[in-house]
Amino acid sequence: MRITTDYMIGNTAIQIVNTGRKIKIVDVEKQRTKKRFLKWFCITAATVFISFFICFYVVRLQNMKVFLDRQVYSLEGQIEELEKENLVLERQNEEKPIDYKAVYRKALAMGMKFPKQEQLYLYRSDKSTAVRINSSQFGE
Repeated sequence: MRITTDYMIGNTAIQIVNTGRKIKIVDVEKQRTKKRFLKWFCITAATVFISFFICFYVVRLQNMKVFLDRQVYSLEGQIEELEKENLVLERQNEEKPIDYKAVYRKALAMGMKFPKQEQLYLYRSDKSTAVRINSSQFGE
């Protein structure tokens, strides 16, 4: 059983704590000072730890930014090279003559045929930009 007794000796407040096995004499003012010191020490340590963590986090983010900027720069260079190669290949394609006979053979092989006379429609327009369909052409 714990018993605590408060005393004043002069200007000093003390507590006598009897735990059953041991008797402790505690200076109340010193105990408050120790608690206050411990509290401020914990707050300061937490602040230092958080500041330290934030500093390393900022350095890590800056390092990541530099690394990604380097990658972007190298990829931009690759894009420029590929665009130049693409222009060269497009020019080579434009310069190649088109083999119309091969295109015709390929179209026939794929089943394409010329339209029949019934599938052709003729349109006339008189100074107007709108196209009007003559219904007599459709059998109406």
